[in-house]
Amino acid sequence: MDRRSFLQFGRSGVLPETPWDLFCHRLQRTVRGDFKRLDGLNEAYHAAQICIYRLADIQHIYALCREYEVAMVLDGFASPQTVHTRDLLMVQFSPSLNIIEELGEQACLAQPSVTAGQLLALGYYQFSRVPAEMTIAQWFASPLYHDCRPYFSFLSGVERINAIFADGSQAVVGGFGVDDRSALSVPILSRCIPNLFELLREDSVETQLASDYWPYSYRLDSLKKNLVDINIARFFQGHQGRIIWVQQWVIRKIPQDVLLLKAQLPEEECADSESIARINDRIKGLFDPTGIFLYDDEVIG
Repeated sequence: MDRRSFLQFGRSGVLPETPWDLFCHRLQRTVRGDFKRLDGLNEAYHAAQICIYRLADIQHIYALCREYEVAMVLDGFASPQTVHTRDLLMVQFSPSLNIIEELGEQACLAQPSVTAGQLLALGYYQFSRVPAEMTIAQWFASPLYHDCRPYFSFLSGVERINAIFADGSQAVVGGFGVDDRSALSVPILSRCIPNLFELLREDSVETQLASDYWPYSYRLDSLKKNLVDINIARFFQGHQGRIIWVQQWVIRKIPQDVLLLKAQLPEEECADSESIARINDRIKGLFDPTGIFLYDDEVIG
């Protein structure tokens, strides 16, 4: 809210008149960030963007988006021009949220605006082919820069994530096994994880586990012990902002670039498209049944 509007607030004609106006007004009063309305880009629905300076403000944004039925969108994975189904809030992280805290010589805790270039300069060679200016939030959410072979998701180096789920709960998730089952103390995970293990036993998924390419949007393969131990954090690699909001990462150094990316594969059908859509939709329904985040079919192109 600019100075003039602030001084005039409460006078006739300045009070919010529509649910969208009220949403924007409350967002500006609650969240510390650079806010901009994007009205006029979509005739049917409204859109706005906010660049936040505090990680804690994500909880406020989540609560308001849920109350006003506004889709909460990670910047770079949709736009008012590509979504024509409902109101949108595009969320960006301020460049100031780029702190790297070293955890010994081989790992670090990284904030969302840390860039691939920063990490590559520190010896994290899994970022060798990632655009230097891409933030870690965008990198983790994009399926383009993670190894596309079943069981090779560990080459991202991701060990743990601090995430907010569609029910508003927040948790740190990572390794999952006999010695660490803390993820099950989070209600949404205790409900979803058994279902994910059931999906692993479906014929179409088992077929893909034995193939050279993983076609699904979510890394179910990371939940089956093969080359390394099970890790729930890696399940969300390539999520595109559809089922989770991640704001901190523990990343381990990968000392050389050994990734096989999807762009390196020849164009071919690696799985039944109906199976892909069904599995993706099932996972979306488990983690975000009320649609806090976007559905795949809401985004054009």
